[in-house]
Amino acid sequence: MATDRGNVRACARGRWNRRSAGPGDSPRFLAGMLGVGLALLALRPVAAQANALNFLVWEWGISPDVVRAWTAMTGIAINQIVFDNGDRRDLLIANVDAPIDLAVVDSAHVQAFGERGLLLDQAGLPLPETSRSEERWRGMCGRYGVPYSWGNTGIVYRADRMKVAPQSWGDLLKPDLALAGHIAMTDDQEELLAAALNFMGRPMNSGDPGDLRRAFELLRAQSPAVLTYGLPSTAQTRRDVRGQIFIGLGGTGDQKTLNMAGAGTETWRFVTPREGAMVWTDCLVVLRRTRNPGMAERFVAFLAQADNAAANAMFLRQPTTNPHAAALLPARMREDPQIYPPADYPILYRGPFPTDSLPLRRHILSALLAIHDAQ
Repeated sequence: MATDRGNVRACARGRWNRRSAGPGDSPRFLAGMLGVGLALLALRPVAAQANALNFLVWEWGISPDVVRAWTAMTGIAINQIVFDNGDRRDLLIANVDAPIDLAVVDSAHVQAFGERGLLLDQAGLPLPETSRSEERWRGMCGRYGVPYSWGNTGIVYRADRMKVAPQSWGDLLKPDLALAGHIAMTDDQEELLAAALNFMGRPMNSGDPGDLRRAFELLRAQSPAVLTYGLPSTAQTRRDVRGQIFIGLGGTGDQKTLNMAGAGTETWRFVTPREGAMVWTDCLVVLRRTRNPGMAERFVAFLAQADNAAANAMFLRQPTTNPHAAALLPARMREDPQIYPPADYPILYRGPFPTDSLPLRRHILSALLAIHDAQ
């Protein structure tokens, strides 16, 4: 994994659910605990650096040029703690021992973290008009977050392996026999169930037990064809699956990360399924436990500047939430259906799911992983 000089990347990987370990936990779950525990141990030296901010972010989730510009201007290093799964990110934010100053969090979870007293209120952060995002994105991030980027959940695929581009969730969830053993699904229960529910025509954040059980049956039927449950961009780095993934569940910009790992070849593509664009918004949040809130908020304001927001959008291959930044993007990017969903597709905004459905959602993911391991 490439790193920028002066940055520390501690990876929080391994399967992990949002609960404490108990005697009945599976080996997968315990392995996840070990993975996050090792990440926290790796972070201890980082916490001792006085002139640094610890930033919890998706891998390749920020432009190296923007980071270098910040450090050159302020002398403050940005230590990137990367994650590849929303559940594991949430655990690190909730863990008061994790030395994190600020983070990228999807809007569906920001309010809950804020209400638990984990985040600083950003409603009064002074931003000039050119640094302000559209109202819809500000509304999704609420008082505790500042919009960072947006995109949607869809399908990534290898154009050199598939003669016909996928168009529907059905192409992934009810695959042709030729794709058996070449599919990567996520191990994030929220994303996994959202795809199945969207294909079924149900709300992607449904808490209805009937909806969730039908989604499980759909995913269980797909399971024999699945090579691995993991983010495709992460899974393809494993020796046992390298080069074997042809299609998978991903998000806007994932094709860029996949292509970066492919020696410069542009074989990976992203497509929005015709059932609708499941739109998410990533927000910048400052954790209440930061030792330098003023500097953390200054970094948030720096990232919100139109020029930096545009640079990040071009690096991430994701849309920007800032209309002033969008005006700085090349026309080919604004017109690219891999980045901006087709205008005639339904737009479905991500929101929180009912918390009382979480036990069933966890059980569904655990059951799918157990079924897959037994095959």
